[in-house]
Amino acid sequence: MANDQSSKVAAGMSTAAAIMAALAWLKSGKAEAAPPGAIPEELMNLVIAIANSAQKVDENTLATIAAIQALMLEGGLGWPPNAEGTRSFAVLCPAVATPYQAPDMEIPDGMSLVIKNSPLNAVAALIFVARTPAECTNPNSAWPLVWNEAIIYYVKNTSAFYVSTTIPGSIAVFTAEQRG
Repeated sequence: MANDQSSKVAAGMSTAAAIMAALAWLKSGKAEAAPPGAIPEELMNLVIAIANSAQKVDENTLATIAAIQALMLEGGLGWPPNAEGTRSFAVLCPAVATPYQAPDMEIPDGMSLVIKNSPLNAVAALIFVARTPAECTNPNSAWPLVWNEAIIYYVKNTSAFYVSTTIPGSIAVFTAEQRG
């Protein structure tokens, strides 16, 4: 990588030097008039140096594009492959201010978990989402979901969450993308 960077700097410096030399030569007045249709050697050297630099830029650009495409095809960058399906379940909260742990469901890397306050719940029902039973029953440390609201998490397993409610019989819906 450092060698590649050095070659880019060297190509830029040589181009700049060639341009400066040509400008100095032209300004010095020592330039002889070339016969009609002939190109002075110094000008030809300048054009060749510029063309070589442009070719290096093109080569470096094409090499960069190829490297980016290779990374994308290998899954090294960008989004994970599309899911092959989803899995959903509901957690019933029959009692108020009582934590209920979500059942165990693994979530593949790069896939998301959505937790939603069911649209079948009463409009005034809040679903509290937290990582511990104590946080779940404390409105100051839990995430409140209003009616029909959802939140997305990127976690390994749904069992990392507890839910509680403000109205008995409310439902929290969990859904996650799955592979295989």
